[in-house]
This record gives sequence, C-alpha cells and structure tokens, in this order.
Amino acid sequence: MKDKKPVLTSKNTMLATVIVFLLLATIIMMGMITPLIAKLTTGVEISLEPEYFNNRTALPTAALVLILSTCLLVGYMGQKNTLVVVGGYALLSIFFAIISPFGNLPIDVSVPIIAVALMATIYKIIKALGQKPLRKKVRGFSAHLIHLGILFILLGIVLSSNMKVEGTSVVSSNEVAHFPNQNYVLKITGMDSSYKGNAYQQYPGSSYVTQIDFEIYKRGEYFREGRMEYITDFKWGQSYTTTYIHRGLTEELFVAPRVVDLQEDKIDIYMRTVPFINFLWGGMYLMVIGIIALLITDRRKDAKESPGNKNKITKGGRK
Repeated sequence: MKDKKPVLTSKNTMLATVIVFLLLATIIMMGMITPLIAKLTTGVEISLEPEYFNNRTALPTAALVLILSTCLLVGYMGQKNTLVVVGGYALLSIFFAIISPFGNLPIDVSVPIIAVALMATIYKIIKALGQKPLRKKVRGFSAHLIHLGILFILLGIVLSSNMKVEGTSVVSSNEVAHFPNQNYVLKITGMDSSYKGNAYQQYPGSSYVTQIDFEIYKRGEYFREGRMEYITDFKWGQSYTTTYIHRGLTEELFVAPRVVDLQEDKIDIYMRTVPFINFLWGGMYLMVIGIIALLITDRRKDAKESPGNKNKITKGGRK
C-alpha cells in the first residue's frame, strides 16, 4: 500500500493563500466599482458604507490569516503540530469574541489571529537571516517579507475601518468647530471668496472659490494650520472641494468643507480620524520590496543556470 502524500504542505497552503487573497481582493474591488456601475447604467448615485465591506470580508480575512500562518508553520513544525497551534489560536480568537476586550467584534476576532501570525512571520524572518549562502538568505527573507506585508495590510484594514471616527460641525468665522469623540477641534481663522477663470455668461469668472483658513488643536494644544477650498463651477454646473489631509505616524486626519453659506457666514465641516491606517501603506511597501528582492534573486539564479554559464564551468573544469 502506497503512503499517502500529506495534504497540508507549504506548497498547498501557499496556493490556498493566493486563492483566498484574490477572493478578498475581488470582493473589495466589486464593492468599489458597484457605485460606478450603478451611476453609469441607471444614473442613480449610491454609497456603500463600511459595514458593507466588513460583513463580506470578515470570513475571508480570518481564513487568509489562518492559512498564511499554517503556510509559515507547516514546514517547520510538521502537519500535526501545525494543526494544533493554528487550532489553538483559532479558539483563542473565539474566546476573545466572547469576552470582547476591544468592544468591537471584528477587532476582537482578528487581532489574536493576526498577532500570532505576525509573531510566526517575524520568527521565520529571523530564521531566514541565519541561512547561508546569501542568495538563499535573501530569497527566504523576501518571501516572508511579502507575508509580513500582507498581514500589515490586513491589520490596517481591520483597525482603520472599525476604529475610524467621523463627524460634522457647522461654524462661522473665528468660531471653534467641535467634533464628537475626536481629539481634534478646528478654528476658522479666515474666509476669502473670489471669481476665478475666464468670464462665463453673466459671471466675471468661470468659477467662484471660497478659501477657508483654519487652525487645528489636538487635546487643547495647537497642532497645525491648513487651508481648503469650496469651489462652485458655473461652466460645469457643479460644486466640489479641496481637502486637508494629515498623515501622522499613528493616524490620518481628513478635513473637508461640505457646504459654505456666504450669506449666513457659516461652514459645514466634515472631519474624519482614521487610526492605524499606516499599517496598510506600510504593508504595501513591504510587499513591493519583498517582490522586487525575490525577482532579483530568481533572475540571478536563472542567469547562473543558463546553458552558456554551464559550458563555461565545464570547460574550466576540464582545464
């Protein structure tokens, strides 16, 4: 009787990781283009709330992290031990969902899984750095760097989408706009309106632009200042805005004017704070670096194994 080949191998789990990652990317992409398709086909504008994505990506995300962790551990711990470890922290995730230490179900479920996967990935990176020769070291490091990038992206998506805070406030010039549950307040320091562009119909310009200057205070302390614009375009019959975005180490701050009422001298301002969004951008950078390094090592390997190089080595050996 022939021995059965193990199903749980690094190759099989890597293939499953790629498939689930593509499934997750497809779900997100479909959610992003659905409003555009609805606009083009029916003329109706729709907006998909974060809950739409959270409800549809929660299970694929958890499955992706579990499979990725299995892929990292199976080559080192063996099939049975890997199943025990992965099953153990899957149960830990369920336990966190029950006690809810973060008060948010997606975070409660995801954080234990991703945290263990991060530790496994970092351990594999350290092991790869101890390998010889250099090509093998770089190849192993690059592959696990891609894994680390994927985990950072998932962590950024989970934390930022479930911890973001947004709100609006209506204020006049020299007033302070307060936003519930946010650490920032915004003071309007000036507004200046003027026509811009070439004359259009009865207007001296093709657009009317209101520049809004403001100061931002964080936890009562001066933070920074900025400017945004509210633009009414007469030629195209629409209004749009420029926005203010500050990307810090731990969070991203987004500010935009929704409506400007010049007669009442009031501005409706929208503010959004997104924590841990940099995990997402950092993960993308890590993936790109890992892929480039992996391609370089593979190319050098192919160059060394080309027929021309083999002939040279053979002739040198004969001499």
